Amino acid sequence: MKVLATLIGLLLFTNSGLKAQDCTATPPYEMNELAAFSIFQDNYKNKDYPFALMYGRWLLCSKTKELEGYPRFSLASQYPKFIDIYTEIGLGEQDPSIREAYIDTALNLFEEQFTVFTDEEVDKYELYQDRGRYLLKNYQNIDDGLNMAYGDFKVMFDMDVEKTTLLGEGYYVRVVIDDLVRKGEKDMVISMIDQATAYAGLELSTYFDDTLESLFNTPEERLDFCGAKLEENPESIEDLKCVAEAQEDLNMTEEFLQTTLLIHGLDPTFDSALTLAETEKGNSSYTSAAEYFKQALEMADNDTDKKNINLELADVYSSIGQLSTSKKYVQDALAIDDAFGRAYIKLASIYGQTVSSCTESRKLEARDKVVYWVVVDYLTRAKSVDASVTNTVNSQLATYEAATPSTEDKFFTLGYEQGQRVQVNSSLDSCYSWINESTVVR
Repeated sequence: MKVLATLIGLLLFTNSGLKAQDCTATPPYEMNELAAFSIFQDNYKNKDYPFALMYGRWLLCSKTKELEGYPRFSLASQYPKFIDIYTEIGLGEQDPSIREAYIDTALNLFEEQFTVFTDEEVDKYELYQDRGRYLLKNYQNIDDGLNMAYGDFKVMFDMDVEKTTLLGEGYYVRVVIDDLVRKGEKDMVISMIDQATAYAGLELSTYFDDTLESLFNTPEERLDFCGAKLEENPESIEDLKCVAEAQEDLNMTEEFLQTTLLIHGLDPTFDSALTLAETEKGNSSYTSAAEYFKQALEMADNDTDKKNINLELADVYSSIGQLSTSKKYVQDALAIDDAFGRAYIKLASIYGQTVSSCTESRKLEARDKVVYWVVVDYLTRAKSVDASVTNTVNSQLATYEAATPSTEDKFFTLGYEQGQRVQVNSSLDSCYSWINESTVVR
């Protein structure tokens, strides 16, 4: 194609067709330079490209930068016209080899400008941009056209990071990065993003984040990458979160906890407090878990989070045997949502746990079994107000019903009557004083 392009570069056009001639630095037919330039201009404006080339090609051959009688003449401003001429003529050719040769000649004219003109005469940055866009538009007629276009856009970025990042709302940066991602050039992608981040808006920053995430397919890769960035900026919340996510995926429990503590110390949020609370609860560090759940509760901004955290606190305190405190948090959850089935189940569980605690050092008696009626009451209440917990309740209900007072316990030992309402408090045992509930003999 290069050989043919050189030949095409020597072609002039006449009414009778193509005719190869040597490149000459003077206008055709011994015309005056200004007159020939005027005819070139007119034919170009009228899109009569073959004739425009006939009367103007001497400008490319002579590389003249001054035109007598036309002080405003600029050779640099003529090159885009010749590129347009060769391209339009080429696109009109049916023969693919001839068409590509014209396009190749146009590309050669782009290349010439880098050596023919000084930095004062042409803006080299804009020249790379124009050529890159040309390559992108005509890549189907150019061998490796897309790669060449992306290469020019990358040069633009290397020349001026800020300008290229802002240009076209980050368009040029995106196409280069997308190309590098396809080629697996991770280091170059990371370097470009590092340089461009300072000038990126919200949308482009999101694109950078998504791109980086896609680069690192394994937690190990994310941990290495974000860990290295963290060494440069130990207080980067974004990098700390990236490290924490990788540590969590790798089941690095202790490291995850320490990283999350750092995040919470630098920027305490609902999410960080809740994460720490759940982590400490999972580690059976219930006292610490309770403190973080309380912090999360203070920062919660909706009733759903508040009721759920109250229930978590109830669970934590029941785990360390502080049953009356546990009950308090269940009641707080129910004050937010009195149809919260899981809260009723938890309250039933607290009362069941209380019986086990109160009879730990003695035999279970009839009076202790009365508490199980309250347990059954709350389990029944749970599924009556919240159908989603029905299966959970049914799996527990039979066990607790079997543990309630027998006929002998009710009528002979305790002296109760059917349907009688009885109190579950210190009248049964001092251990049950804080329960302070009533139930019906059945």
